[in-house]
Amino acid sequence: MKLNLSADEVLKTTRSVRKRLDFDKPVERKVVEECLEIALQAPTGSNSQGWHFIIVEDAAKKKALSDIYMENFKLYASMPRPERESSDPR
Repeated sequence: MKLNLSADEVLKTTRSVRKRLDFDKPVERKVVEECLEIALQAPTGSNSQGWHFIIVEDAAKKKALSDIYMENFKLYASMPRPERESSDPR
């Protein structure tokens, strides 16, 4: 399915952005920057805006970051979870 939407329209009008993305297609730097400009409009507690962004374009660096992320996620996912009552809304 091909939709002719701007980055702004995709990010602001859909709840499931991943369904709209083609992961095999390179993303132009201009589109990434536009997405970040939209993200900067999101509210933060006490307007702290404590975020930092790094755009990584090099494939080897992306792979290295992905490996680090996956290793740490596996540690997180394997941690024991606290037992909760079935009525606990968390």
